[in-house]
Amino acid sequence: MLDKLRDSSRSFGMYLVFGVLILVFVIYFGPGSSGCTGGGGMGANDPFAAKVNGETISWREFESAYGNTYRAYQQQMGERFDANMAEQMGLKGNVLDQLITRRLLIDQARAQGISVSDQEVATRLREITAFHKDGQFDFGTYKSVLQGALGLSPDRFEQQMREDLLREKMVAQLRLSAKASDQELRAEFDKENDKADLVVVRFMASQLQAEATPDADEIAAYLATEEGRKAVTDEYEAKSFRFKTPKQVKAQHILVKVEEDAAQADVDAATAKLGEAKKEIEGGADFGAIAEKLSDDPGSKDKGGDLGFFGPGTMAKPFEEAAMALEPGQLSELVRTRFGLHLIKVNEVKPAEDKQLADVESELATELLAAKKAKDLARSKAEAALASARGGESLLALFPAPAPVEGGAPLTAPAAPVAEKTGSFSLGSDFIPRVGSSAALTKAAAAAAKGDLLPEVFEVNGNFLVAQVAERQHPDPAVFEATKDEVRSRVLRKKENELVESYTQQLRETAEVVTSAQLLPEARG
Repeated sequence: MLDKLRDSSRSFGMYLVFGVLILVFVIYFGPGSSGCTGGGGMGANDPFAAKVNGETISWREFESAYGNTYRAYQQQMGERFDANMAEQMGLKGNVLDQLITRRLLIDQARAQGISVSDQEVATRLREITAFHKDGQFDFGTYKSVLQGALGLSPDRFEQQMREDLLREKMVAQLRLSAKASDQELRAEFDKENDKADLVVVRFMASQLQAEATPDADEIAAYLATEEGRKAVTDEYEAKSFRFKTPKQVKAQHILVKVEEDAAQADVDAATAKLGEAKKEIEGGADFGAIAEKLSDDPGSKDKGGDLGFFGPGTMAKPFEEAAMALEPGQLSELVRTRFGLHLIKVNEVKPAEDKQLADVESELATELLAAKKAKDLARSKAEAALASARGGESLLALFPAPAPVEGGAPLTAPAAPVAEKTGSFSLGSDFIPRVGSSAALTKAAAAAAKGDLLPEVFEVNGNFLVAQVAERQHPDPAVFEATKDEVRSRVLRKKENELVESYTQQLRETAEVVTSAQLLPEARG
């Protein structure tokens, strides 16, 4: 799932979607931060996120876009999405790419003489319901939302809106050049309507681990070979994150927001408010209950201030340093970050680990041998199943699904291989429902007729399967003629997106782009 998210978060189509989401989140919830995360707390020392042909994308602009994109993913995925997943996805880089692409398209629109009138800006502003009162645009509400949630003047916000409309016009102009011939339409129709439905039986190595555990002699013999030692060493280096982990703490916090440039009187008031909360907690009050009542962090307030486990590089630096210095059960002094004042309580500490190869070579050898034995066993079972099916009996008869459980109990993964239908899918793609991607399997299915047993065992994602064609559908020319306009619309949308992506890639290749060394250390421009 992570690979799909990573790919989709980079696509231009997703950039447009998240551009809308970010605008909505900013308007309704303000600049994007969870109270102590978001961008890593580097903005004070690095005033720009990127420079595009000499124009600056400010740190604040990046931080707002990142924070709100982060929260948009959280809205979609819930607790599954966290800072670690964002890092694995490369979310910082993807958001920065989005901002760079936006800037390049705006500059190109201006270079081509495209303009946006005041009336167009006004029309767009009136469409934003956050600025409405009693169902109508209200200037007082407009100013209040901008100043309270964003800290922006109407002039600045309208300039951003004007730039977004320029970008939209530039994209619309690119889309107009998309064309599709009748031959392309027919090819797309054939691709979409050349379909099959397969019966598959999967032999999964993961289900054969119990039969594949190596004994002590096998492990010792494996480690005695050059091949085995090299495989174990390579595995250790590839998965060093398992054995070299930094110290982590599980903490709660209470945030009282204070602007970075707040007057001393506001700082003193926040200090007194949080200081009183600290006294209550030291006197026996529950930290979580106080956090739910007092904290200004929307990301953790309803969870009693709980931030879960985190390690270096996740939180703003002063926050991280204070938390890492605490023992379980300890409260911090009041900590000032760009978000405001924090009170932190650490509940659990995971010490750093640095296991050497010698400490884990037996463990790794066991895993590698078990995986190989399980895979070999899965392949041999699949080959035996294929041989049985060649006798003429269907896979559905040879590997029947278990009878439904009385009472409608939820389905669980079968303990033994069973025949399953994939459902109808297009042979124009390598993806097969319930199976995954396999060019070899789709090619064999395309060459087969209904009822045919496919002639070989297929390996997909480390598992092995045999397959039989349950249904086969070929493209119908009459249907093509009847739906030609619908096909044209789909093909044009696809070609429009490809044109925009290609054009923006060309702009990137010729642009002078410098990114913040602190934000993306691997990219210096």
